[in-house]
Amino acid sequence: MLPERSELLSFLSELGVDTRFVSVTPGEVLINNLRFSRFSRRREELFRERFPDVDVVRSKVFQKICSRASRVLSSNLRPRSEVRIDAEGEMATVLHIILEPYTRKYGIGIGEGDVRVLPGTLDHSIAAAIEDMLSGERIGYHLRSTPLQIYPLSGVPAEWIEAWRGTRIEVTGNPLVKEFLEFFDGNIPQFRDKMKRSLEYLGELPEAGGGPQSPY
Repeated sequence: MLPERSELLSFLSELGVDTRFVSVTPGEVLINNLRFSRFSRRREELFRERFPDVDVVRSKVFQKICSRASRVLSSNLRPRSEVRIDAEGEMATVLHIILEPYTRKYGIGIGEGDVRVLPGTLDHSIAAAIEDMLSGERIGYHLRSTPLQIYPLSGVPAEWIEAWRGTRIEVTGNPLVKEFLEFFDGNIPQFRDKMKRSLEYLGELPEAGGGPQSPY
């Protein structure tokens, strides 16, 4: 039987690990920030001796995802908020793992609440903007976060999540948009981040109004 989350957290704290920078589930401890967590190899050895059936995940791509997500969360997530994850399947799991440390860092509750946390990624934002362009609509920044509607993954490429979880994320069902994404990906270095900065700028213009909200 796997140990309770509370038991894992208690022992990690005894070891000197800062649990605000790790995500804890009954079967895994995932390091969000190696330096701030202070989860050394020696502490990992002691942890594994106590809990041999619990995996310690030192994924660099997961740490990059958490770093990008923290920029959105620190700007929009209020301490002691009650949040609900508005996603299904694999993306609900992804968001829960990323939010889990904020139950300690910010004292939030995950379940039911007025704050919606949504699963749109950086690629979803760009795909939605390209669809605007192709349909002749005003190009908008669709994944703008607010204190009541947060997109933690809006700066995270879908491929990072795919690499971490070993899953496939459907960004768009529009074949023409897919062609545009593939073209930009193959010909413009760091096009996602560059386009995101442009979309954020457009979203700040008063007449843009931030664009329509994405369904993702």
